[in-house]
Amino acid sequence: MTTPMQDALLDVRKAYRLIADYQQRMFELLAFIRNRLGARDYYQQYVYPQLQGIRGLENHPHSGMRGLPFYDLSAIWLKTGDQEAPWNNQRPGDLMFGAWVRSDTGFDKHNVAFNDETAEKTESLLVLSVVICDTPLAAPCNWYDKIWCGIDYPDDGEVNETDVPGYRCYAKSIPLEQLADRNAAEAAIAEWCSQASRKLNTPIILSPVPFAG
Repeated sequence: MTTPMQDALLDVRKAYRLIADYQQRMFELLAFIRNRLGARDYYQQYVYPQLQGIRGLENHPHSGMRGLPFYDLSAIWLKTGDQEAPWNNQRPGDLMFGAWVRSDTGFDKHNVAFNDETAEKTESLLVLSVVICDTPLAAPCNWYDKIWCGIDYPDDGEVNETDVPGYRCYAKSIPLEQLADRNAAEAAIAEWCSQASRKLNTPIILSPVPFAG
């Protein structure tokens, strides 16, 4: 007969293995989506920064979450022309994509806390967004500092065109269970692009690349 502590540690071992597999699959999925959108890596945003050391973490109330830097990860990608320093120099039609992995919608990254909903009542989502540059701000204008941090997500499936004049943002959530395999991911991303194109009145075109997962 095992003790409660032995049972708890067994749950931890199982959880770590499951999380490692989940995160590996998500990295592969994100790379696939990035490639299909014809974009390139630009930046990433964590709820908590990756740990550089453990000194003093015993006194920090969120140290456990800081050990999970993938949690609520936002990957940011650019699709631009061949201009010099495109991260600081936009042209009309340039795009910035965001892929926000919401592993648990019961977690509020702004308040750094879980709400009262149980895991059974929450969801796992990929919030895929795109910002299009219509009229560039004067260079240097950093995509992350000036645009990403300046535009709030619109309502799901809608467009925010007011926060930063000259730039519009479309965002739509995709349940992670709809991205379980190649065919499902292809269909979901194609549908997202179709919806984004209609809302922005601008074609968001997929690139013909093989599935990476």
